[in-house]
Amino acid sequence: MDIPGNSSEHPDSEDDCVIISNLLTKSTIRGYHYPKLTKEQYVTPEPPTKLMKPSLAIRNDLTTTAFLDFFHQNYVNSEYAVNDNVEIVKEPFKVCVVHNFLDDEAVLLKIQDEFNEIEWNKRSLDLYEFFQSKDLKDVHSYYVSCMYEFLKNDVKDWIQNLTGMEFVNISATCSLYTHTDYLLVHDDLQGSRAIAFVLYFSGPASWKTESGGALQLFEMDFVGEPSDVVRSIYPRNNQFVFFPVSTNSYHQVEEIVNREDCRMSINGWFHTVNPLCEKPPQPISNTTVFTEEFINPKLVDLDLESWIHPDYLDSETAESIQKQMEEESELSLHDFIKTDQWQQVVADLYSPDLEWDHAGPPNRRSCDVLCKQNLPDNIRQFIDLFLSHEMFVLLKNYTDLDFKHVRYELQRWGPQCYSLLSDYDWSNKSELDLVLYLGLPDTVPMVGGKTMYIAVEDRIEEALVTLDPQENCLNLVFRDTARITKYVSKCNRIKTFFMLICSYSE
Repeated sequence: MDIPGNSSEHPDSEDDCVIISNLLTKSTIRGYHYPKLTKEQYVTPEPPTKLMKPSLAIRNDLTTTAFLDFFHQNYVNSEYAVNDNVEIVKEPFKVCVVHNFLDDEAVLLKIQDEFNEIEWNKRSLDLYEFFQSKDLKDVHSYYVSCMYEFLKNDVKDWIQNLTGMEFVNISATCSLYTHTDYLLVHDDLQGSRAIAFVLYFSGPASWKTESGGALQLFEMDFVGEPSDVVRSIYPRNNQFVFFPVSTNSYHQVEEIVNREDCRMSINGWFHTVNPLCEKPPQPISNTTVFTEEFINPKLVDLDLESWIHPDYLDSETAESIQKQMEEESELSLHDFIKTDQWQQVVADLYSPDLEWDHAGPPNRRSCDVLCKQNLPDNIRQFIDLFLSHEMFVLLKNYTDLDFKHVRYELQRWGPQCYSLLSDYDWSNKSELDLVLYLGLPDTVPMVGGKTMYIAVEDRIEEALVTLDPQENCLNLVFRDTARITKYVSKCNRIKTFFMLICSYSE
């Protein structure tokens, strides 16, 4: 036999040549040569392995007359009940947690394996950050497709029998939450959705509560807004959770904080012909990011030169800024405030004597807002700087626009803070935003906390403008779109920072 790679034989000669594709050079190289087998030596190859159709069935204990009677009695009467098979949660809204849902959970491991084949899309909006598949009707992985048919038929009939509802179709996807992924507060109330569901498969190992990933349920306050988490349901292999979609079914998926854990599920909705209820309109006064009305320019005893870096007060610099604002509609001015003044303001903001109010509700935003009474002189002067007549004149030099009013908030941020699209006051679409971050060491990276300007239909990756959190960097943005600030991860080493947001209008 020739030495491998040195044969002068043609591939059609007595010895067969295995041809190997070189993926790096896209060329073909000659591989090892093997002598032809005689007829007696030839062994018929095994046919391709045929995938066995999985045995998908709801566990027998969940289909008995005794179980149905138990469920009907407590579900219809909205009574809390629990046994070895199911927990029916009454508060803050009706939720059913079914244990050991499938008769044979081996198929969950098959689906888990197929997660490596699924085409994943990174879902990144103001509300969430996680991986999601296409709708399962368009996913062709074998076991996932079998599960979809099972949900569409057997499970649909089972839930119809339990709840007395009638469904016309199902929508479902695979979801994968990895480190720092989350889904913030929402109620699922949209279109014809009637029942929301999730089937967990976390493998044989039990889920660790310290990893996060819980389905968290919110109670409602006296005005009908979500307020606090009162119940957490952690992922558990072969656990099926479902609940009716309603005006008070507010919930979220807690952030995953363990790098080694992935929250895997199939989830979706059963749809009915007519919506069970309609989402009530939100008053405009509750959707604004600001807690106060417009303020006229203030006449204060204040000298811009004592606060602002002299380069930004120079007339030539102002002309350059105006040109960039005309071309780009946004810019960032680094080291805008003089260092000594800046350091004193940041130190004062950490004072325990300051009063902060928490701003919500959580389906719109979560951060603290500085109370404006009894402020220390230095903090008051810092705020007055941006409300002053002199600042309005400076901004006119920067933009060639004559602003008449301003709204503002000085906010305190930390892990689990965010603002959502519903924070945006749609009645004021054309303003100049001034955004200033405080208390951010340059050497410590941030996960989340970016301020983004997006069209409502856009994905976050396609944000028109993104402001990265940077210390003492004044950001100016002409805004005629929505503004959000991304969720701040629990994994950040920075536990407290601040944002000054001012919106100037003509």
